[in-house]
Amino acid sequence: MKVLYVEDNAQDADLTHRSLARSAPHLQLTTAGDLAGARSLLDAGELPDLLLLDMRLPDGNGLELLQHVRERNLPLTVVMLTGSGDEATVVAALRGGADDYIVKQGAYLDRLPLLLQIAWTRFRFASEQRARPIRVLYAERTATDVDLLARHLMRFAPHILVSAVSTGEQVIARLDAGGPEMPQVLLLDFQLPGMNALELVKLLRQERDLDLPILIITGHGDEDSAIQTLKLGATDYLVKQDDMLRRLPMAIESAHFRVQLERERGALRDSEARFHQMANAIGDTFWLADPQRHSVLYVSPGFERIWGEPPTVLQQNWMAWQRAVHPNDLGMVTKALAAAVDGHFSLECRIQRPDGQLRHIAMRGYPANDESGQPFRRAGVVQDITERKAQEARIQHLAYHDALTGLPNRSLLMDRLALTLAHAQRQRGQMALLFLDLDRFKTINDTLGHLVGDEMLKCVAERLRAVLRDDDTVARLGGDEFVIVLPDIEDVADPAHVAEKLMASLSRPFQIDGHELHVTCSLGVSLFPRDGEDAETLLKFADTALYKAKGAGRNDYRFFSPEMDARAHDKLRLENDLRRAIERHELLLHYQPQMDLLTGKVRGVEALVRWLHPRLGLIAPNDFIPLAEETGLILEIGDWVLNTACQQLRRWREQGQTDLVLAVNLSARQLQRPGLDLGVARTLAASGVPAHCLELEITESSVMQDPEQALALLRRLHQMGVLFAIDDFGTGYTNFAYLKQLPLQALKIDRSFIQGLSQAGGDDAAIAEAIIAMSRKMNLRVIAEGVETEEQRLRLQSLGCDGIQGYLLARPMPAEALMAWLAGHAAHHASASDMADTEPASL
Repeated sequence: MKVLYVEDNAQDADLTHRSLARSAPHLQLTTAGDLAGARSLLDAGELPDLLLLDMRLPDGNGLELLQHVRERNLPLTVVMLTGSGDEATVVAALRGGADDYIVKQGAYLDRLPLLLQIAWTRFRFASEQRARPIRVLYAERTATDVDLLARHLMRFAPHILVSAVSTGEQVIARLDAGGPEMPQVLLLDFQLPGMNALELVKLLRQERDLDLPILIITGHGDEDSAIQTLKLGATDYLVKQDDMLRRLPMAIESAHFRVQLERERGALRDSEARFHQMANAIGDTFWLADPQRHSVLYVSPGFERIWGEPPTVLQQNWMAWQRAVHPNDLGMVTKALAAAVDGHFSLECRIQRPDGQLRHIAMRGYPANDESGQPFRRAGVVQDITERKAQEARIQHLAYHDALTGLPNRSLLMDRLALTLAHAQRQRGQMALLFLDLDRFKTINDTLGHLVGDEMLKCVAERLRAVLRDDDTVARLGGDEFVIVLPDIEDVADPAHVAEKLMASLSRPFQIDGHELHVTCSLGVSLFPRDGEDAETLLKFADTALYKAKGAGRNDYRFFSPEMDARAHDKLRLENDLRRAIERHELLLHYQPQMDLLTGKVRGVEALVRWLHPRLGLIAPNDFIPLAEETGLILEIGDWVLNTACQQLRRWREQGQTDLVLAVNLSARQLQRPGLDLGVARTLAASGVPAHCLELEITESSVMQDPEQALALLRRLHQMGVLFAIDDFGTGYTNFAYLKQLPLQALKIDRSFIQGLSQAGGDDAAIAEAIIAMSRKMNLRVIAEGVETEEQRLRLQSLGCDGIQGYLLARPMPAEALMAWLAGHAAHHASASDMADTEPASL
């Protein structure tokens, strides 16, 4: 081995030369006294195998020459020489690419030949590994992701050769094919079509016993899924973040080399070369001892990184390393060493460094045999597994805790709930379960973004913890849902008191990212043993009570009762039936006419949906429309109503009813859905109905949910010629400054104000009169809903109301019945007009 020794101290250079000539004659030593001389020798031609470099030189620092070597990618092993106390410089050298170092202290020249041999062997092995191509099979369904990854590796790690497939089944087929192009590393996206990464890892590890390294790529927030793959045998996982591509080559190489190293260690288990193989592992501490002489022959520099003390402490006492073993682990370590069979032992323990740091290590010892096969020395390796232990602890934490808030997740909640229930059963006690949901949290997420929403959830978790006792459990199930477990309660007053404290705590403003935010919560409470004796039942009943609290107006709590459960089951059955109502043709339309008070003619009809349930009969809109709104089914129902009503109007127009205006109600969800105007245009085109014959009825509250979006939508529809009316006017939130911007043609006075028209001096008459007067100023038609008596009609006519709708005129009726009614009404109106024309004038 050719060694270039850079040393300015002639005495040290001569002493080293003599020592190596005696103890390692195979080393060919060339010396240089300064940086300039060393650079000249390196640039002259034939390179040495190893550079032994003193840290301090007359014309510079050894780190400069180290940088010179590494920047030019010179294939040199570099070992640094330093005086004692240069720990910071040593760390800088190792970070700069030095392969090892040795301190000029004590009998360092005796250890130098072995250290140089180990450093050179380790460097050569690493160089050979980097020169070999690594075949990677990448399973990813998105072509752009495959192309991006392949381009990155081609540029920064050309020795990593990537081939791609899109499914787990194709991965298996490629592995079954075998051959010289057999992949050495599997890179799997977690969300594969068909068989996902979790199922594929399970198949490859447990059923096929495949020992290829497997790396999982997962999206942000899917760490729990990736952890499951690690438990099934995946080697590592990467999260699709900004620096993933930068870390990918190192992760692939690390996984590949780790598996390859394990294979080689297995093949060389009974050989003396085991020691050299272990010496190539980066970051490990290797040692060689002579048990007969109670001495340590060699300890690699990693000892100081772990123990925080120089290896020289072992020269005075070869068992001095045990002084740093944690007191709670010392007995176990002593027993493991005493029980070693033929020098073999393996143990894990904690090391307490002088600076107070706690490190976890894994130590293995092996016998080193002489030529006759007899053990005469003992070798070993120490691995710093602190990060691995921290990762295991993190994995354990993530498996049972919510990643955002740090609260227990559903798994840990169910464990603690089971323990709490078991304790309550043994003690014949009571416990309470509270299901908490934040009110209108979605508004904050949609308005300010998910980052602000996440910060609020963290703050909410902190406030919940602050309110509860140490023995209580608060868990996050996901989204804005939390569950609180209260053990050892005395009576129902205890959970009620806690619920009030939680509501009060969350009612205080939150200061997040420059915003003052307000949020309330609703809670449902179930009790053991009154409401149930198992976790799932208590959770279900608390959830049922929660929705009762929300239905009561939010910012409240409710205790579960059996009546709630029955109503919840009825609601669920009704929802399931409603989902199939359209395809089963159970929905139908009734039409209620609207009459012009001035002319007595029918101006239009309103389409009203009914549900003819096969078991419950005809269901009124008030009994299923709110459920449709809540579940989103109103979108499908609304489309059906609009299409069906327009087709019916087309048939009426063909029969001569060309003056009819069709009124159709729009829900809040329909107003918020993008593309409503395009859907209306398609419906009008398909039915052939003119746009001015369609009047869409909207409510004040539905418009005010997103005023800007609603205004833009209504204006686009108005440009098509569609008419608009405000339905149930006076019952919702009214912003008159905004109302006048809407392209309206009519207001419909809510029926609640019509009922009190006959009461002298009543408020209803004053409100109706004010609405009519305001509408006149805004050039809007006014239609009164729910008119049931002649007295109401006359009163509305005297106030100047334009039209009426209600039972006085006609009840809602099927389309066929409406045609007959229209004919009868027209005949009656014509007869009344004739009589008015022939009646003699009064004197």
